[in-house]
This record gives sequence, structure tokens and C-alpha cells, in this order.
Amino acid sequence: MAGNSGRYKGRRSREPRRHYPHARERTPMLNLNRLTMFRYGIREIMSDYKVDEAVASSVIASVIAKGSRISIDSAKTFVRGQETIGIYPKKASDEICFLLEEFSKHR
Repeated sequence: MAGNSGRYKGRRSREPRRHYPHARERTPMLNLNRLTMFRYGIREIMSDYKVDEAVASSVIASVIAKGSRISIDSAKTFVRGQETIGIYPKKASDEICFLLEEFSKHR
């Protein structure tokens, strides 16, 4: 027992317990388990509305990145912004937003 007395053994008994704040609120994000189905669906929408392949792949990558890392709301805002620029019509952006809602998950 004498050799063990000089070591730190964790929280000392005279120190108060620290209560860490609760986890932050969960936000809806893109479900990564169903990412291939989402990618297929958004590519179908882009091909139905005859969006240029180079532009479509860039938009799809941005939507997936925003939806999986930030939130579904930021991805929807991006989709609506691209609609106002004129990349695709309003019906396409409505379908993409519906698809985002369908493939969302609270994380």
C-alpha cells in the first residue's frame, strides 16, 4: 500500500462533482444509412428536369454535404437559392425538398 499513496486516483473527495450540461438539441439531418437511395432519387429529379450533368453533380454534392453535416434546413435553403438563380424550376426544388424531408433523421 505504501507504493500507491503518491498516485492520483481520480477526483478527490473534497472536490465537488462537476455536472456537465445536457447534450444539445437534436436537429434533422440527412440519414447516411439511406444515402445511396437519396442520391438515386435526386439524380432522377435532375434528369427529369433536364439539368446539365456538370451542374447537377455539383448541386447534388452540395446538398448531400449540407444535409449530412449541418442540417436539412440549410440544405433546403441552398436548394431554394439555386432555384432563384435559375438552375432548375420551382417544381424540381419542391421535389428535392420533399426528398430531403423523406430521408431525414434526428441526430
